[in-house]
Amino acid sequence: MKRKIIYFLVMQLIILILMLIAYGSLTLTSYINISFYIGGSITFIGLMIYVVSGGFFDIFVTSTRKVFTPKHMKKTANEMRVPSEVLSFPYKPIIAFGLSCLVCMGIALVVYYA
Repeated sequence: MKRKIIYFLVMQLIILILMLIAYGSLTLTSYINISFYIGGSITFIGLMIYVVSGGFFDIFVTSTRKVFTPKHMKKTANEMRVPSEVLSFPYKPIIAFGLSCLVCMGIALVVYYA
């Protein structure tokens, strides 16, 4: 739990640094913009890892290997791992990390429009 809080605080510090680099000032709208970009990107990456590790692309990859591999390389193509075996690390912390940033952005939006 302590490690997650540290990661969250480091992410907020990175957002603040990017705000200063991109906008030159610390405003609520710049925080909303930057946190949307970062939170959305991290969440998208986590969801893509979830889709690939679930085996969604395995049949597509194996069939394209069979079709496009030259005959003299068929044995090595059959020995290659499928994407779900390559991406076997946990995706839930990545999605939670991105969603926590999006929740902070949502809270900032509520404050901005209130």
